[in-house]
Amino acid sequence: MARLIILGILIVTFILLVRAFFPAALKKEGRADTTEMVKDLNCETYVPRAEALHRSIKGKDYYFCGEKCAEEFEQKVA
Repeated sequence: MARLIILGILIVTFILLVRAFFPAALKKEGRADTTEMVKDLNCETYVPRAEALHRSIKGKDYYFCGEKCAEEFEQKVA
């Protein structure tokens, strides 16, 4: 009986150590990529908002994959 209690204590200790050192590995939301994607209206591709080129054209915000698409879109709108 004492062996079973010691084994239980070791298992619980191991689980607590794993949770302490690898918290994201045990959470489902930690694995998911939560990057917001924005659509480039010129070439219609999706780009992560953090990497997108941001332009404000006529008071409205737009996001682009690169400088070329931003310039082409500005010429179409102007």
